[in-house]
Amino acid sequence: MTNKSPIIGLDWRDENYGPVHAVTAFHTSSDTIDWSDRIRARFWACVKRAGFAFHDGRCAYIATTGEQAAREKALCDELANAGFQIIRGDVRALP
Repeated sequence: MTNKSPIIGLDWRDENYGPVHAVTAFHTSSDTIDWSDRIRARFWACVKRAGFAFHDGRCAYIATTGEQAAREKALCDELANAGFQIIRGDVRALP
């Protein structure tokens, strides 16, 4: 059995409206549906280290502190360092 990197797509969103004051937010793609519990735990650890938390009301992962670009880059760095393959929304590739 080969060890394949988990694939993730990040859809960055503006969730800064109403009672939520978000620096940045994202949804994940449906590529995450087949992840094992271990991969999900690795993902959650990356999200937490990058300063994001899941918001039940918005069904999005939201960072409420820091700078937008820094939070987005931190998440992409965390995911890449943990072995995830980011197929969409990798801000590290932007100029």
